[in-house]
Amino acid sequence: MSAVFVATALDRYTVVILKNLTDSIAGVTIDINTVWFWGIGYALIVFVARNCWRASGFAGMRWFMGLQATAYQALYEYLSLHSKNYFNNRFAGSLANKISNAVDGVQSLFEKTLWQFIPLTIGLVWYTVFAASSDLRLGIVLALWSVIFIGVNAWLAKKMEVYSVRVADSASILKGRIVDSLSNMSLVHEHAYVAGEQDYIKTFISNQRTAGLSHWKFSEWVLVTNGVMVFLFMLTMIGSAIVLFQSHVVSVGVVIMVIVIVAQVSHDFFFIGQEIRDAARNFGQAHEGLQEILKEHLIVDSLTSKSLKVEKGEITFESIHFDYENSPVFRNFSLLIPAAQKVGIVGRSGAGKTTFVSLLLRHFDIQQGAIKIDGQDIKEITLASLRKAIAFVPQDTSLFHRTIEENIRYSNPKATEEAVKNAAKLAQAHAFISKLPKGYETLVGERGVKLSGGQRQRIAIARAFLKNAPILVLDEATSSLDSESEHAIQQSLVELMKNRTVIAIAHRLSTLKRMDRIVMIAEGKIVEDGAPEKLLAKKDGLFKAMWEHQVQGFILDE
Repeated sequence: MSAVFVATALDRYTVVILKNLTDSIAGVTIDINTVWFWGIGYALIVFVARNCWRASGFAGMRWFMGLQATAYQALYEYLSLHSKNYFNNRFAGSLANKISNAVDGVQSLFEKTLWQFIPLTIGLVWYTVFAASSDLRLGIVLALWSVIFIGVNAWLAKKMEVYSVRVADSASILKGRIVDSLSNMSLVHEHAYVAGEQDYIKTFISNQRTAGLSHWKFSEWVLVTNGVMVFLFMLTMIGSAIVLFQSHVVSVGVVIMVIVIVAQVSHDFFFIGQEIRDAARNFGQAHEGLQEILKEHLIVDSLTSKSLKVEKGEITFESIHFDYENSPVFRNFSLLIPAAQKVGIVGRSGAGKTTFVSLLLRHFDIQQGAIKIDGQDIKEITLASLRKAIAFVPQDTSLFHRTIEENIRYSNPKATEEAVKNAAKLAQAHAFISKLPKGYETLVGERGVKLSGGQRQRIAIARAFLKNAPILVLDEATSSLDSESEHAIQQSLVELMKNRTVIAIAHRLSTLKRMDRIVMIAEGKIVEDGAPEKLLAKKDGLFKAMWEHQVQGFILDE
């Protein structure tokens, strides 16, 4: 910052040197030594000023790169703490773009402030002082025009903010839609809907184009306005200097100084509209990104949260009430799952099975009641300790575009290579992994696209083995496996479920028949609860009816 102040002061002082140089040449008697003094002085001042600017560049380089790194890290950390529902309602590509917009916008604003707006402001102060020292009236004229320019352009910048936010928002939406479309391109091709998808994306491109044109049109009017004001400023300043020269109030050197000041300030004033337009766009980018990212976290640890201590693994739902988007899901719902019991959760689509698991993992908070693990309310324990105590195998397995080993190790980063391979063997994954060209170092592609659905699920099961958590949640954990693979992995699941509290959402009888207990849910209520044999013996029972409609090991949803 100090280098910017010094460089600006030296740059502006050159007009005083030019005034003195001109007066020393235009005088009645010429002192050549004085001419040389001011001539060499001008060159030296310019040289020193340029090096001060470079010093500010070297210093700013480290500061701005540090700011960028810190901003990326801080925004990602804050974003990663949002709830599952937050991410479900937003495009990943759009969120990534918002982080980039926020960081780039803030950095550009700081850069423009440091190297554009601060020098402009300091320079105007110095020019006003130099003009006033020659004649107070010249200083007053320059000061008044400076206030007018800055005031008008600040007002225009405020007006431009609306257009800037609209441009940034439309750009984020467009990029999010493009990422969503590209990630599902195989689906587009399979349905021969390439032309339709192109038209769909074209709509968002059109919206972005419209927003961009509106922003650009307004910025051009800003430049037109500044052009008119610059013209009037030049006439006023130069005219005032000439009048004062005619009246023998100021010297020819002062006229030259005023002309140089007018030339420099006119350039700054004319392009200040361009700079403000860019600054408004940067502000719009930063505002649009930060507004979306910095929303309040809905699921957070309380100040008194403690780490969960699981001694048995008993789970209780005590008279819970839960609404999702103003629609009731559970009303006065209660359930006790004793430690080490294996419970199958059954019900038709929309019955609340997946929500049941989401509440246990605290992806959502209930409105009333309590969910407890070994008597500890999950709202009073840390999210990290809660989720570390639960091994979750989802139906839709998500993998990072990293190696197979990294994906398995994700549940236990400190696990040894031997432990990773052992988990893969237990999940019946080691055989297919070993056949891959790079084995465990094979990259799986975005979301695991290079692997089959069954292979992805086996990796997810391997994660669960490696995590070795006291509570196990299976959400259709074998749904993507063929019959042969499923048969092989069922024995592994039996091993995985030993001495653990298990909650299994399943349609396949091969999974349900291994449960100690079946809980059937309909419309957020428990309609049947008991051992599989007991429910199958129940005349006209709902579970029995679903069982009897089985086809090749599945229970139909309809």
